[in-house]
Amino acid sequence: MDSKFQMINFKFLFAACLLWSALGFAQTPVPAPVPKPVASNDGTTEFTTSNGLKVIHRAVTGNEVVATRIYFRGGSNNINEKNAGIETLLWEVAQLGTKNYSKSQINREKDRLGTGIGAGSTYDFSVIASICIRKHFDRTWNLLTDITMNPTFDEKEVALEKDKLISRLRQEHDDPENQVESLSDRMLYTAHPYSNRPYGTPETIARLTAADLKAHHLAQLLTSRMLVVIVGNLPLEEVKRKAEASFGKLPRGDYKAKAGPAFTNNEKPELQVIDKVVPTNYIRGTFPAPAIGDPDYPALMVIKEILMGLFKIEVRDKRNLSYAPGIDLSSMVTNSGSISVSTPKPNEAIRVMFEQIEILQRVFIREEYLNSIVIGFLTTYYRNLETNASQAARLAEYELLAGDWRKANTWLDDVAKVKPEDLNRVANKYLRNFHFAVVGQAKDFDRSLFLSK
Repeated sequence: MDSKFQMINFKFLFAACLLWSALGFAQTPVPAPVPKPVASNDGTTEFTTSNGLKVIHRAVTGNEVVATRIYFRGGSNNINEKNAGIETLLWEVAQLGTKNYSKSQINREKDRLGTGIGAGSTYDFSVIASICIRKHFDRTWNLLTDITMNPTFDEKEVALEKDKLISRLRQEHDDPENQVESLSDRMLYTAHPYSNRPYGTPETIARLTAADLKAHHLAQLLTSRMLVVIVGNLPLEEVKRKAEASFGKLPRGDYKAKAGPAFTNNEKPELQVIDKVVPTNYIRGTFPAPAIGDPDYPALMVIKEILMGLFKIEVRDKRNLSYAPGIDLSSMVTNSGSISVSTPKPNEAIRVMFEQIEILQRVFIREEYLNSIVIGFLTTYYRNLETNASQAARLAEYELLAGDWRKANTWLDDVAKVKPEDLNRVANKYLRNFHFAVVGQAKDFDRSLFLSK
């Protein structure tokens, strides 16, 4: 495996432990009146059940894999400083026993069917998901919906799962890369709902009880809070019958998604140093970014691809300052991005990275060069949507974070419309006021440099 991918940060490792089957299961690419289904020309249809549950269905006939995802809106808006992590714990324990299946029965059924089921929580939503082949969809659906609707929250299982989560959380401080990620996020998220992390802290997880999980679970079972996405070789009428039969008796509730407040700690750059001796210095700087439904998002995604190339050439290849300098862009209602590098020469590396950013802020890239970048970017985009699971996640992402899954269908057109002047404007607007967290000896960091942008 490429060593770049061995340097997995804490957030990714934590999510992988919780979401391995739901988000990345292996697949070979290949009585109010009910509104009428709304279809698009790519085989995607939405409908709403009689009690208000929205379902998005994409018919894919090229393979026999069915990806199902059940979402619960809210994320950090559903929690506070006392119960942060409750949804992460809730959906893990839910898989360990239900009204109709014991823990061993769930595991045997998954093994027999070759079905993957997993769950996880993010800053904006929680999800429980399955992936299976078409002939096992009925039994997988029954298992998934029973886990969703009827978990028992056995106290012994709650205690065991709490211990596992607390152990993972405590490992956050064992790796400098994890430390700078956590600290730089906290700096940007000051006084924001995202300051309550969806996976919690050792202290918040330790306080949670089985009774807490039961009460929180009941509050989630409102169709106004939920979203179901199914991608696979299934007829629409079958999906409608399943949704009505499993969720048709749930209350609608009056949940309304809140507009994400802007980050307030973004008016000036910031640097915090975790002062200790390490073999190499770890650096991560966060910045506010446009959300996926924002008109500036496509341009910033193109900027990200350009900077990844420039960082590789200038920081890694020419100067050998770091193996993997990077820039990343999240997908959240109130969005953020980050630049990062691990290096024995922190000031030189950051100076070179700032220089590449300034090029995009000052210079208009020639349009023919931009067109070739966009073509390469779109190739990668298509490759990343080859599985049914990735398509389901993409549809949900646009529905939950941008307000309409149809915007995913215009994404490619939006990227293709990006002009050189858009890159210049967007780079100046967002790539500034970095919130840097660093691990290394304080004397090795030029504070004036880090706070200069």
